Amino acid sequence: MKEMQAQLELLRAQIDECERLQKTAKNQIKRDTFTRLLARYRAIAVELERAIAIMPPARGTFLDRKTKEPRPKEQ
Repeated sequence: MKEMQAQLELLRAQIDECERLQKTAKNQIKRDTFTRLLARYRAIAVELERAIAIMPPARGTFLDRKTKEPRPKEQ
């Protein structure tokens, strides 16, 4: 799951960079190219976010621990 989160952060950085390049592009071909890239990157980001949301917690984490039955008191 950590790898997926890291990849999502990289993808968001790429989206930000593409937005910047799209706005500063001086010709229409570059603007159109970055517009298409943005659409693809955003679709991938949404897909990755959905996958992360439905992933079960990693084994051995706090959220994965089962509650134990209370131990009987020793007499």
